[in-house]
Amino acid sequence: MALGLLLCTAWYYTILAGFFILYCPVMYLMFFSHRLYRKLVDILFSLWELYPVALFQCCFNTQLHHFGDFVNPDEKTIIVMNHRTRVDWNYVWIALYHATQNPAGEICSCKQTVEDTREPSSALDVLGKSKIKFVLKDEIKTIPGMGWIMQLNFFLYVKRNWREDQVNLSQFVDYYSKLNYDYRLVLFPEGTDLSDENRRRSANFAAANNLQNYKFVLHPRTTGWVALCSRLRDSGLASVYDITIAYDKPAQTEMDLLRGKIPMHVYFHCKRYSINKLPKEDTDLKIWLNDRWREKEQSLYKFHNEGHFVDLEYNRAPQYRTPRPLFVAKLGFIFWTIIDVLFLYSLVNSVLFQFWVLYHCFLFIFITWYFGGFHNIQYKLLDKSLV
Repeated sequence: MALGLLLCTAWYYTILAGFFILYCPVMYLMFFSHRLYRKLVDILFSLWELYPVALFQCCFNTQLHHFGDFVNPDEKTIIVMNHRTRVDWNYVWIALYHATQNPAGEICSCKQTVEDTREPSSALDVLGKSKIKFVLKDEIKTIPGMGWIMQLNFFLYVKRNWREDQVNLSQFVDYYSKLNYDYRLVLFPEGTDLSDENRRRSANFAAANNLQNYKFVLHPRTTGWVALCSRLRDSGLASVYDITIAYDKPAQTEMDLLRGKIPMHVYFHCKRYSINKLPKEDTDLKIWLNDRWREKEQSLYKFHNEGHFVDLEYNRAPQYRTPRPLFVAKLGFIFWTIIDVLFLYSLVNSVLFQFWVLYHCFLFIFITWYFGGFHNIQYKLLDKSLV
């Protein structure tokens, strides 16, 4: 319990410290130089991604095991993942920290040579190659600190109301297209985690629709996937990565982490598909995604019964990849520790900083309530600046 409380406190406190110390001052650049603002905000988020890598792996001895393909950090891509637990996204940063170390000339399982993606030699190299975006439930943007940072980073929010989600998707694609900005978009097509209740719902859905009953995954929702893939294909999408995640002892919820149920071993199987290999018709894209989930079910069955994933295309276990050294992550951890100390000192000793914190809390609550979030303001500002 004490370890879990320490982990969650350090994780969330650092988010708050980074938001008020770094994000809030940078935020005002969006009104003067939007491209510079976008670059700096994404660098800040890339820098923060190093913190959970060091926190989980160095402080709590979590071991990340990467199998399959490397992830090219220099291309626009969609990453589709099974949603094993509510806290999967905590481990995405750790996985991508290791999975983007590909040496030049490596050939992925899709038989395509990956361009020059050398091992970064400095923290600045790592920061320049991140740009991770998530497809998230709309209510997450209201969470103080974390949700507000996600607004500034212009993530894609969905409400499960297709009419509104179509508008959000169009704005998301248009925004980054106007900036000529590549990114890696993480999508959980199942829409929710693999809890016992959700597994029962998925089983009922399978029975009602004469589908296979899955044990290790849920049946994916294909409407958003098809729209996302089709729209991004038109704006330079290069690939889709199918990632399968598994744990030794999963923490199903945030409360599990708080209670100290921290996985010691996390397993990722990455497989790259060139966009040229994906079908173009909507119906065929749905079939393609359902086929991937059928393969996940079989691979996870192998994992939980025999201890390894399986690449069904070649009927063999995927290649194990040596993890990246944690030196850069440790530098990031030191940086954020300094920010944590500065935040606490300023909050205790400066009345002006206390006002700064209160002002931005009220500002983001108002903007989220009245405008739907700062991502909507960013979209309008960019659109106006390009007229």
